[in-house]
Amino acid sequence: MKPALLLLALLPVACSSPAPYTTRVGVLKPGMSLSIRTGTGVVNAYQPLANGPRDVYTISATALPKQTPPPAPAVHQIPGGLIVSAPGTLQALLVRAPDGVNLDVDSRRGNVNVTDVTGNVRVVAREGNVDVKVPGYAQVAAAQGNVSVMMGATQWPGTLRFSSGRGDVEVWIVAKAAFRVHLHTEDGVLFTDFGLRGTSKGAAETIDGTVNGGSDQRIDIETSAGAIRLLRLEPQP
Repeated sequence: MKPALLLLALLPVACSSPAPYTTRVGVLKPGMSLSIRTGTGVVNAYQPLANGPRDVYTISATALPKQTPPPAPAVHQIPGGLIVSAPGTLQALLVRAPDGVNLDVDSRRGNVNVTDVTGNVRVVAREGNVDVKVPGYAQVAAAQGNVSVMMGATQWPGTLRFSSGRGDVEVWIVAKAAFRVHLHTEDGVLFTDFGLRGTSKGAAETIDGTVNGGSDQRIDIETSAGAIRLLRLEPQP
């Protein structure tokens, strides 16, 4: 099923108002994908509003204060989903991903924050910090910036990879999940509360091991310069 366009609205920008200058809304069904490609600016991604329909996406762009807004993000249909392209300089891009829709974010410069998106998530950030908290699973790569991921999945396909070229990487995994793990930093320290031991060589440290007996699933975390923390995510009482 192709996504259906519902609304395209361009809003005037007041100098003192943080309101978006453009908002686009449409429909994406579970299992489809929403790919976001941005130039400069913060990306904030969430699930739909609590009182709204669960299959509706929203893309809202906010311009920098006292600057002419760049062109509105372009939205293109592809097989199985949408690509949203915003190559200019923004203050922020707000994304609301429908339930069960997989989110793919590629950011050139700016922080990326993903919270409570129910589909699976992939983020690539060239310059900026990445913070992901999702009930499913995720993968994150940052060229320069810190990475923090908290994921609720106990099962995922193959290997999930988390990395930073220069920055710390922190990943929270559900305590009962069974998987194999590889942690490596070229210049930094490793810490995990999963009871694993590692080796060191100069400034580099490595941990290879299994958690809860291991499985075909794997977690791979690497950074060239920074600390790595693999932590247990316990259920709330």
